[in-house]
Amino acid sequence: MRTIWLVALLVAPVAYGAIGTDLPAPPQFDEVVVDQGMAGDCKMVGDIDGDGLDDAVVGGGLTEGLVWYRWPDWRRTVIAVPNVEFTTDAALGDVDADGDLDIVVPDGPDGANLLWFENPLPAGDPGYYSWTRHVVGSLGYWGKDVELADFDHDGSLDIGTRTETMLYVFFGNGGSSWTQRTIRSDLNGEGMISGDVDRDGDADLIGAGFWLENPEPAGNARADAWPSTTIVPDLYNTIKALVTDIDADGVSDVLFSCSEGTGDVLRCEPTTGNPHGAWTVSVIVPDLNRCHTLQAADVDVDGDMDIVLGQMHTSTTRELAVYVNNDGVGGSWTKDIIDTTGVHNAVVADFGADGVPDIFGCNWTGNPPVRFWHNDTSPVCPADLTTTNASAEDPAYGQPDGQVTAADIQYYANLWVVEDPQADLTTQNAAQGDPAYGQPDGAVTAIDLQYYVNAWVAGCP
Repeated sequence: MRTIWLVALLVAPVAYGAIGTDLPAPPQFDEVVVDQGMAGDCKMVGDIDGDGLDDAVVGGGLTEGLVWYRWPDWRRTVIAVPNVEFTTDAALGDVDADGDLDIVVPDGPDGANLLWFENPLPAGDPGYYSWTRHVVGSLGYWGKDVELADFDHDGSLDIGTRTETMLYVFFGNGGSSWTQRTIRSDLNGEGMISGDVDRDGDADLIGAGFWLENPEPAGNARADAWPSTTIVPDLYNTIKALVTDIDADGVSDVLFSCSEGTGDVLRCEPTTGNPHGAWTVSVIVPDLNRCHTLQAADVDVDGDMDIVLGQMHTSTTRELAVYVNNDGVGGSWTKDIIDTTGVHNAVVADFGADGVPDIFGCNWTGNPPVRFWHNDTSPVCPADLTTTNASAEDPAYGQPDGQVTAADIQYYANLWVVEDPQADLTTQNAAQGDPAYGQPDGAVTAIDLQYYVNAWVAGCP
C-alpha cells in the first residue's frame, strides 16, 4: 500500500484525457449558413487578420472568386477573381515570412497557373486592402492538391502540388522566386497530402496507397530522389489522405478514403513500427461513396482522436458524419450523422479558440451555400470522477456529477493506489508543453497523480 502525499500545484489549464469506460455522448452541432450564394472547390481555415482567431477562405469560379470570411461575424471580403477557376485545393501559409498567412492556389489548366496571394498585413487590413497576386509557376494542367511545408529545411515555405499525372515541389527562395522539381510523372487520378510519416522531423508526401520519403535531413530534398514505399497495393486512384496518430502510440497512421468513386475508408499502420516495411490495413467504414472530406480531431473532446468523413452532394447518401473513437485506440467507432446535404473538402478547426473543433465547408463550385457547423460539445474534465459524498459501496461511487471536489481527487487516489489502468494519464517525465503530456504510456506512477492534481487545481468544469 502506498502512502499518498498530495501537493496542490497551481498551474495554467491544460488539455486533459478522459477517464471512464462509458461511451462518450455524441457531439452536438448547430448549422449556420455563412453565405447563401457562395460555393467553391477550395476551403481553408486560418487566422487571416491576425486577431488570434481562425477565419475561413473559399475559392471558386469566375462568379465566386477567392473570398475570406472573418470570424465571428462572417464579414465577406473578395481577395481575387480567377482567370478560369480556383480549383480543387489551396493552402494557407506565410510564404513571404512577414508574420501573416498568404494563400497558394491553382487557377485553371493553362499558362502560369500556380499562384500565391500576398496578405496585406502587417501594413494593411486584409479586409480592406488589396491582396497582391504573384506567379509561382506552371503546372501544365489543372492543379489538384496543394501542400505547404519547408521540405528542404532552408527556412522558406515550399509548395507540393500535383496534376492528374505529375507531382511537383516548388522550392521557395524567400517567396521571390521558385525552383520547380518533378518528383513523380507516372500518376493517375487525384489526391495528395503531406505529413511526417517516418517521424524524422520533415514533411513527406502521401499519394494513392504510397508514401514518398523526403530525403532531408540526411539527403537533399531538392537534388535527391524521393524513395517510394507502398502502403496499400492497388488502392483506388482518387483519394483523400491524412497522416495522424489515432492511438497516440507515437507512430504515424495514414488514412485513405475514395474521393470520386466508392471505396473503403482505411486506417494503415506500420506493422512493426517501421513505415519502410509492411503496413497493417484495417477498414473503418466499408464502401463509402465519394468521400471527399477526411479529417481527424478530438471532436467529442474526450481526449482521443475521432474522424470526420464527408460525402459530396453527388454521392449516394451525401452524409457529413463524425466517427467517434470509442476505445481511444481506433478499435471501435460510433457514427454520428451531422448533415445529409453533402460537402466537399470540409475543414475541421477550432473557431473561437474554445478548445472544441468545429467544421466549415460547402459543396464544390456552383453549389452553394457555404456553411459552418458549430460544435456545442462540452469538454470532458478528468477531475470529475465521482458523486460528491458517495462512499465506495454507494452505486453513485465513480459516477461523475458535474462538480469537481475533494471527493474526486480521493477517488482518483484510490485508483492510483491499486494501479487501476484508468489512473494512467500521462507519459512519465513529460512536462507541460510536451506532446507526451497527457498521453498514457501504460505505467501508473506518481507522475500520473500529479497530472490529475493539476487538472483538479485548475478547476476544469
